[in-house]
Amino acid sequence: MGRPKKVDVETITNSEENVLPTIHDIEWTDYVLSFLTDDEKIMGNPTTDGLRRVFEKVMDCQILDAESRVVQCPSRENEMRATVEFSLSFKSNDANHDNYITKRVTGCADVYWGNCDKVFRNHPVAVAETRAEGRALRRALRLRKVVAAEEIAEEIEDHVDGFTVNKITNNQINFIDVMAKRLNINIQKLTLQLDINEENIYNITYEDAVKISTKLAEYQQSNNISEDIIGFDSNWR
Repeated sequence: MGRPKKVDVETITNSEENVLPTIHDIEWTDYVLSFLTDDEKIMGNPTTDGLRRVFEKVMDCQILDAESRVVQCPSRENEMRATVEFSLSFKSNDANHDNYITKRVTGCADVYWGNCDKVFRNHPVAVAETRAEGRALRRALRLRKVVAAEEIAEEIEDHVDGFTVNKITNNQINFIDVMAKRLNINIQKLTLQLDINEENIYNITYEDAVKISTKLAEYQQSNNISEDIIGFDSNWR
């Protein structure tokens, strides 16, 4: 379910009463998002950097403290999962405001190869910290039905069986398969030629997969394929 119909913030700010929305109003979320620039939104979702920039302005407050705590470090045993807690303390600039007392909000996030874009999957702690901060800011701002851009993963890990961080991806496997079949090259023999000794294709590193793909591309250009690697075998993977 999407957020309620977007409210015209300009109309709100220029109304006869000239009363801005408060954190309790239905217009509040659109009002906050209106302060973000285009490069602080990704597909309509606010970035954590953007929320951090506008926070003190729209809340008319001062951030007193912001800190992150790593709850869980990535390891083989937890599938390289990182969990981070981010805490934010702030106080209103208006001494007469009900919220003049110090307030503290916390956001948590866990990240592993199954919920993180491939390009960032080798940095689960950093991603978890950013997501946790985004959640803390959203909670403090009381944004309705809004997700920070960093919390959205479009291209997650392909192969979920085993420890796969920094391993060959499905896109690489498909490319190698197509190229090897077209050139009639035996992948097992090619990997041995390149000194890549992994019986399980999914244990091949991303870097070694790049070597294989690069070699296949070279063979396609030169058409000078060694006789000892001729003979495509569809059961290579």
